[in-house]
Amino acid sequence: MPQLLTRIADSLGVPGDIFIGIYVLTCGYWFVPLYSLVPTSAHNARHLFSIVVSCLMYLSLFDPKDFIELFAMCTIVYCLTFSLKTKSWMPIAVFGYVMTHFCYRLFIIQIVSLIHEKHIDPATPMMVMVIRLTTFAWNIHDGTKQEKDVIPEIKSKVIRQFPSLLEFYGFTCFFVTFIAGPALDFNDYREFILRTGAFTVIPSRTIPTLKLVGAGFCFAGLYAFLMEKYKYEFTATPEFLENYTFLERVLYMQAAGFTSRIKYYAVFKLSEGACCFAGIGYSGVNPKTKEHVWERAQGVIIRGVEGAENFKQLFASWNMKTALWLRNCVYLRMVPPGGKPGPLVTWATFMVSALWHGFHPGYYLTFGMGAAFPVLGRSARKYLRPLFLKPSKLYPYKIVYDFLGWFITWTSLNSIVAPFVIWYLKEALAAWRSVGYYSIVFLIVGFVVLDGSGGGKWIRKNVGAFVGAEPVARTITTTREKLKDQ
Repeated sequence: MPQLLTRIADSLGVPGDIFIGIYVLTCGYWFVPLYSLVPTSAHNARHLFSIVVSCLMYLSLFDPKDFIELFAMCTIVYCLTFSLKTKSWMPIAVFGYVMTHFCYRLFIIQIVSLIHEKHIDPATPMMVMVIRLTTFAWNIHDGTKQEKDVIPEIKSKVIRQFPSLLEFYGFTCFFVTFIAGPALDFNDYREFILRTGAFTVIPSRTIPTLKLVGAGFCFAGLYAFLMEKYKYEFTATPEFLENYTFLERVLYMQAAGFTSRIKYYAVFKLSEGACCFAGIGYSGVNPKTKEHVWERAQGVIIRGVEGAENFKQLFASWNMKTALWLRNCVYLRMVPPGGKPGPLVTWATFMVSALWHGFHPGYYLTFGMGAAFPVLGRSARKYLRPLFLKPSKLYPYKIVYDFLGWFITWTSLNSIVAPFVIWYLKEALAAWRSVGYYSIVFLIVGFVVLDGSGGGKWIRKNVGAFVGAEPVARTITTTREKLKDQ
């Protein structure tokens, strides 16, 4: 099938990877009309439909033994969660098993097989399955706890009733999300099948689906147009360093970063559109506007990414389902009850994200930098932001503070993502060297000025007093009061 798709792409003059990618992202759409013919009351029939269709879609792309391996992994997790659900170490054991199994598969594909081309392989659906299975394990274990012992952010995801094997397979193999995601929670799937919660009445899916499909294809077309013009790989070449001025290289890096994100915007929009077409993307009615909301499968908020004023806002808007998984299954699980997450927890979470992507050194450079910028951002919000808030004399210039925050965030993002795309250490460092390592310079200067030298405290106290900013002690009191009210 991939060879056939490649031949069709060549005959149409479309890049093969893009054509295969669109096939992967849209094949679920084809089966939604058939799925809608299955009565909503026939729950088991709907589970079976998803299992069979997912199997067919998978086998059209990959080897049957890979599907058996994936199915076996699901079965092992089901058995572990069923027999050990009350054990506090069960979710950790499942997480360890699933990640180890997945990393073995990645090691074979990325290291042993020496595959240098970027294309869809059996690891793609397994990446999504890792999220589903590890989240399922944690939610099952949380379901054995008393309500007061469950992390507040997790309460809506707790599974109190253990599913049958057929329901579990229907969830893990739900056909519109099986190959490329997004990874939805089990409770979302169960409510969708039973038609409870927000799914009691699902409004017309036509308009939200068409909007997402249209946006997805627009981004795919734009990426096809720009992909050969602005490539991160070119920034690592001697020609790039020799033939472009420093300013031109920096501007090219921004264009390459934006171009690389366009591809993912297409992926997120098309996969979200498939969920909306099936109906599971429906979130309910906005209580204020009374409008129907279709955000359950949302993977990205483009304005939040491109307009983020700090990395905290950026990460909240990018690859949202993966970010939710990392928060719920890694970040929050490392914080003791009543404790606060520190930089080590942030760093460890980013390293899990890097490992989830694979073994290429570029992943670890990108996620290592990605872990550092939020820490610097917290210092900036602590020491600098109060200077531009009321009653400070600098309040009229807050727009300048916001712009500088956006500029540093956006340009740093375009730089630190280069290794993620380039993969290899030597080439990734060459790309950073071509633009003077400016993102690293931002980090070092920021940490030295705000934290290392004690400059942040001095600025907050003395400059704050000079411009009439809210006193430090009062700010701390206000923060404590807010935390108390939450």
